[in-house]
Amino acid sequence: MGHHSNRVALQLVGLVLGTVGWIGSAIATGLIQWRVWRVSSPEVTSGVTWVGIWRVCFYSRLLTTPPFQGMSCRRLGALDPFVPPEIGVGQGLMLAAMVWGALGKAANVYGLWDVYIGGGCQSRRAGLAFAVGGGFHLLACLCVLVPAAWNLNSVLSNRTIAFPPHYRLPPSAGSQEPGAALSVALFSSTVLFLTAAFLLSHRQSARLSRSKVHPPPDDHSSLVSRALPELGSSLCAMSGSECSLSSYRADNPAFISNSNSSGLSRSLEAQAKTQAQILAKGIDVLQSIQKVLESGLTIL
Repeated sequence: MGHHSNRVALQLVGLVLGTVGWIGSAIATGLIQWRVWRVSSPEVTSGVTWVGIWRVCFYSRLLTTPPFQGMSCRRLGALDPFVPPEIGVGQGLMLAAMVWGALGKAANVYGLWDVYIGGGCQSRRAGLAFAVGGGFHLLACLCVLVPAAWNLNSVLSNRTIAFPPHYRLPPSAGSQEPGAALSVALFSSTVLFLTAAFLLSHRQSARLSRSKVHPPPDDHSSLVSRALPELGSSLCAMSGSECSLSSYRADNPAFISNSNSSGLSRSLEAQAKTQAQILAKGIDVLQSIQKVLESGLTIL
């Protein structure tokens, strides 16, 4: 469990950050404080109008029973002709961000479940789940960032909105400033980007772990594979010298005549053959040891 926790620590943090970013995106979608207009209008008694991506609201005493002051809101539809493109596009992208964020959280939860419950820290299922979750969170980040940056640019450029007459709002503001919803949206997009980075980092860590499991060619196994054949060849040379010596003793008449004992030559020849057989078996054992060591190092 501790080994798995260390391996997926960033992905666990990504789950928390992804939840924060997803909730922040939902809050920014519902807020009306995307743009704050400072206007001078008899209907807007507070002098402030909040323009969101779904509604535009202001406080007024003329639209309620005096002396009370109530908030009046008007709907903004993506298909309304007076709605600017940054608001219409923002409606669709923020809803898409909610969907992508939910899918990314589901993929992240499945990957963590596979690691902690299924024991598949190195399985392809966990890696694929984290990769898919990272991709979904990256899409959610872009879907939040685009409308937030676009509306921020409209605020800084002091762009107008041609409201219809029954909205009782002027087409332009004396001044406007970014609202709290833009700050929440930009913060949420940053958190979603970090979540995507943490989830996608699992694949890189898996590659590094696989490179540590399988060492490079120039390691101890290669040294063993080089040393054992050399040792075997030297043993073969020794056995060959013994065999040549025995054949020399058996075939050389001078040696036989000098020894004056044919039985001694036959015993020497048999002894040489026995040593050659023992050396051949030793070579086979060394080759078996080489294979076992190579397989052991591969597993380690």
